[in-house]
Amino acid sequence: MRKPAGFTLIEGLVGLGLSLFIVVAGLGFFIRAEKTFARLKAREEAGQAALAALDRIRIDLLHAGRGLSPEIALGLVAAAEVASGELRTTFAERELRLAATAAAGDTVLLLDSTADIVAGRRVVLRQGAAGEVRSVVRVEAGAVVLDAPVERSYTPETASVSLLEFVSCFLDAPSGVLRRRVNGTSAQPLIEDAAAASWVLDPAASLVHIRLELETEGAHPHEATVFLKNAALAGNAGL
Repeated sequence: MRKPAGFTLIEGLVGLGLSLFIVVAGLGFFIRAEKTFARLKAREEAGQAALAALDRIRIDLLHAGRGLSPEIALGLVAAAEVASGELRTTFAERELRLAATAAAGDTVLLLDSTADIVAGRRVVLRQGAAGEVRSVVRVEAGAVVLDAPVERSYTPETASVSLLEFVSCFLDAPSGVLRRRVNGTSAQPLIEDAAAASWVLDPAASLVHIRLELETEGAHPHEATVFLKNAALAGNAGL
């Protein structure tokens, strides 16, 4: 008499065990693959963010000293400087035109236009081979009030007056955020998860070396070296 076709209990248990082993192994592989993919994606996104931050800083450095060659040569302003862990750049946002002569001792500048000027902004004045930088404390109709009297006279025909733009980049260490501030306004984030940011200024060569390190696992440091063309044209005197 034939035995009924099928599996014995032991055979069924062995098959079930093998099936469970294969499923668990496959699930483990899938979880590891997913984690690896997440790490690679995070690393790629962090790298792209770092490159974008470097591009923004590079643009600031290329603008540094723009429209200020005589002022840099006279030492009135610096195209770029590193101080207190910050990278600071300065350029002329636009030229201002005097509506009347500003005599030595005056604290009010009469201008053809005060558009885009607000309290806290700074201006550089130059007459020939001398000049000074002053901050605006108040804007009035057709005029600005300065924080201190000017030391010499400036005439509309021969004086140069420029509205300055100051940009600073710094690492907010507690939050790990690299930030950028323009003219003393609220600092905006350039990149998050920043572990370190360093800037080395070489005045003789008119070069700034930037290095960004990220908290992201496996992310490589990102570096860039930028030539300060405007400072070089001014003879490096303003660095």
